Formats: sequence, C-alpha cells, structure tokens
Amino acid sequence: MEYRKFGPLDWEVSALGFGCARFPTVNGVEFDPGISEAEAIAMLRYAIDRGVNYVDTAHIYHGGNSEIVVGKALQDGYRAKVRLADKSPIWLLEKSEDFDTILDGQLRKLQTDHVDFYLLHGLDAKSWTKVQELDLFSCAEKAIADGRIGHLGFSFHDTVEVFEQIVDGYDKWTFCQFIYNFLDTEKQAGTRGLKYAAAKGLAIVVMEPIQGGKIARPPDPVRAIWEGAPQTRTVSALALQWVWDHREVAVALSGMSSMQQVEENVACAGAAHTAPLTEDERALLRRIRQTYEELPA
Repeated sequence: MEYRKFGPLDWEVSALGFGCARFPTVNGVEFDPGISEAEAIAMLRYAIDRGVNYVDTAHIYHGGNSEIVVGKALQDGYRAKVRLADKSPIWLLEKSEDFDTILDGQLRKLQTDHVDFYLLHGLDAKSWTKVQELDLFSCAEKAIADGRIGHLGFSFHDTVEVFEQIVDGYDKWTFCQFIYNFLDTEKQAGTRGLKYAAAKGLAIVVMEPIQGGKIARPPDPVRAIWEGAPQTRTVSALALQWVWDHREVAVALSGMSSMQQVEENVACAGAAHTAPLTEDERALLRRIRQTYEELPA
C-alpha cells in the first residue's frame, strides 16, 4: 500500500480510502438501507488488514445505516487501525445546537468517542451561507476542543469560484473533498480547484475517481475503443492510477460494492507508486475522454 502525506498533518494516509456509500445490499439496489452486513464488514476489514487506513462515511449513506455498519466493522481493534471520517448534514441543521445533536448521534452509531476527520457535507453557495449564519465554525471548534472531532474539512458540489471562496473563507481547514477523475477535470472544483487547495496546504480527498463505477461500465462506443487497445490493466485501474498520478491528491475514495472490487482496488493501490501511467495509457484515456465528449448527452 502506498502512503501519502495528509496536508499539514504529521500522518500518512493510504492512497486508497474506503468510501462507505455503496456497501452491498440485501436486495441488490444501490444505496438501499438494507446493507448486507456480514459481507460489508468482511470487505472493510479485508481492506484495513491490507493497509487501508482511511474510512469515510456520512449521516445519509444507506439511509443512515452506513454509520451503524461501519461502527460494527471497527470493533475488535479495527478502530485503532484507521482514521475515521464522517460528515455533518448541513441541510438538516436549523439552529446551531443541531450540530452537536447530530454529531453525538453519529458517535453513538459509530461506537466511538471521536471522529478523526469531520466534513461539512456537500457545500455549495447556499449551504456556505448557512454555515456562516449558524456560526458552525464555533460549533466545530468546540467539538475539536473537547475531543469529539480531530480535524475539520468540507466536501463540495458547486463551481470552482465558489470552491475557492470556501477555501479562503476559513483559515483552519485541514482538508477538502471533491469529485475528480479523468473525465471530470473541469467539473465543479476540477483541476483548478485541485491546484488551488494544494497551494493553500489542504489535504485533498478525491471522490468518484471511477465516477461511481460508471467508468467501469462504458457505453458501446467507448467499450469498442477499450477492447481494441492492448489491455495491460482494467479501465478502473487506469482511472484510479490517473488520479494517483496527481501528487496533490492525498487519498482517492472508492465506494466498493463487492469483495472482488475491494481486492482489485487494494492491489492497484499497492502498485500506485511504482506503476504510473505510461504515455500509451495516457493517450488511450485521452481518446476515451474525447469519445465521451462526442456522445449525445
């Protein structure tokens, strides 16, 4: 497993992080509250046993059940092996006191007395205004002071201009999280945001490095290109490596839904530092991206 510096902290994070929004479900429906608990716990522990040390969940994942399953998976000594990230659902907060109420409930579900990394979830222009109106920074700083939160960050869904405003709007951010993959270099924060946050010293957590699995399930025109090319690694492996080749990235989160995906992604992360993309692979990804751009919406 490759490890990378996490922004300003004296700690190294695994290149691969386990995103807990897409656990396997009993009925096979993505994001359903009915998680296949035994399978999900086995997957998460397999990843941790092989070096993954960053686990990311949220209040809304799997209808609130992701936190419960993560809490169960991190028993038997596994909590001490990872840094745990969770998120505050800004859209549910009506008054400042709601911040503590929700955080305390999350800690109970996770069966822990603290989360190492806490994010203001899904910030955009509207919710950023709400964060300031409710003075959530004071709430977060009190939780940091009493030990319930280790470090504060944010996840993001808006334009790069708003992203830069949020980065500059608080001087105690430790990290940020946003969508980034070889197809989405200009979506939301994009490459410009990546460079901006890195220059400010923030740790960068990438979500959707495989577009929530869509890159692994290409439409026919893209599949034809892929199948006609020399295949040295899977398209998912190429997509992950593309993200890891950006040294500004601390960790790429993968929302894995099967043990096979966990095994493959862990293996990819093990070679991330020794097997950067070749020029031929980069050319192949550029061709695939161009084909996507030419497809009807």
